Amino acid sequence: MGQIHQLLEAKGKQAAMESGLATRDVIEAAALYMSDKDNALAFAYSGWAQLALPHRRIPVDQLWEVASDKVRLVVEPGRRATGSNGDGPFEFVGVPFGAYARLILLFLQTEALRTNSREVELGRSWRDWMFRIGVSWGGSSGKAVREQAELLSRCRLTFHLNGANGRAGLVTNQ
Repeated sequence: MGQIHQLLEAKGKQAAMESGLATRDVIEAAALYMSDKDNALAFAYSGWAQLALPHRRIPVDQLWEVASDKVRLVVEPGRRATGSNGDGPFEFVGVPFGAYARLILLFLQTEALRTNSREVELGRSWRDWMFRIGVSWGGSSGKAVREQAELLSRCRLTFHLNGANGRAGLVTNQ
């Protein structure tokens, strides 16, 4: 826990403001965060989604679920059309897994925050994007990143919240 949180907990908001440790708006935000445990969960979603992905491949038709006492994350496998023209029946492709999936999520979230936009430009080319995420281009790493990018783009992540006000579901992508 940071200094501001410790000071707020020990001496209260007024003492934290008088300490000069941080500006008023920072102390107000910290106090609000500490006072509302249910809403405080919102700050953890992106990191939790990254850490909660499976480490290894699971069966392609199986969903992945991870839960704590207040939040449950469900990752449903995506599907893609079969056939040479994509006109065949849909098949499951699985859920994202492993280090490359986490790296891609981290990159996307960092860029979205940096640009303050829901649209993220990956790069001028596949090679440029691989360079931007810090992975060597081509070979087995290129194939693995391509696979995880597809799995991430096709899967569905859903957060289910159990709060003081009842249950609520929050879909983070579709």
